[in-house]
Amino acid sequence: MNIHILHTGGTIGSVRADGARALAPAEAQDATRLPVPDGVLFSESRPLNILSENMTTAHWYELILHLRGLATDGKDGLIVTHGTDTLAYTACLLSLMFSAPKLPVLLVSANRPLSDPASNGRENFAAALTAIEEKIPPGVYAVYKNSDGRSYLHAGAELLQCPCGGDDFFSLFYGGAAGDPFAEIRAGKLRRRKAPPPSVPIPNGFFENFDGRFRKVPAIRPHVGIDYAAYRLDGADAVLHGLYHSNTAAAFAEESESGSVLYLAKRCAEAGIPLCVAPFSQKAPHGGKILYETTARMLDAGILPLTGVTFEMALVMLMLGLAPSYPAKSTAQFV
Repeated sequence: MNIHILHTGGTIGSVRADGARALAPAEAQDATRLPVPDGVLFSESRPLNILSENMTTAHWYELILHLRGLATDGKDGLIVTHGTDTLAYTACLLSLMFSAPKLPVLLVSANRPLSDPASNGRENFAAALTAIEEKIPPGVYAVYKNSDGRSYLHAGAELLQCPCGGDDFFSLFYGGAAGDPFAEIRAGKLRRRKAPPPSVPIPNGFFENFDGRFRKVPAIRPHVGIDYAAYRLDGADAVLHGLYHSNTAAAFAEESESGSVLYLAKRCAEAGIPLCVAPFSQKAPHGGKILYETTARMLDAGILPLTGVTFEMALVMLMLGLAPSYPAKSTAQFV
């Protein structure tokens, strides 16, 4: 196999200095050398060397420029080492970049530095090599050994953020239901659990012509006691709002109440800013065409539902200026 490894930093590329309380990116790539199996040819590059929580859109553009100039002819796969904190967002970015990929791209991370015997970094790297050797379809994936001791291969476009304080990664089915990862790697073999997700279409030549301008997209999660009057919309190109599991958010009939998402919808409409919600399930709760009245009010107010994508993917798409869904008036009955 002939594989290129692209290093960006993260825990897998970090060290703990003598007497230091915290991790920091290693100054030398050799300090975090991954094991090289016999019969595998590697080339390497290191466009970034940061902890992934410090990832910015400027760093993303550096990564895009580096990948744009990277020769992949004759390569069997591309491995990107990355920190876990923002891995899901970068996985979405790469999934859009490689929407018509010629080779598999695997993001590899670690829960602890490679110098720690308890690190899963080497196992994650070995699992990525197995996936490439087993001829997974071209696409973007993330491979990670969860705390249950099992190594999973996730489609990058379906990957969810690792929860705060947690040590596991999970996938999401398109439509909002929790689902299986693409595959599991056991005993050196790839065992598929479902079909790979469809590519997210982007305009031809989008990334070849992308100039690094990311749109400003405030991202809001619903919660009890939310006050939409506290959010500034200055300079925003779009707003992304999350939903509760039933495709809902607080939507009082009185749009003047600042605790209602309809209040935010009115502000966005007056400012000419699209307000999108995601992930929006394509199947209504309880089956059939039944919607909660709060969901119907949001749709009737012109809020744009983004279906078939995770919250993370929806945010990245809006930041790239990719077109959201068209508004849909509800014709369903209420519950």
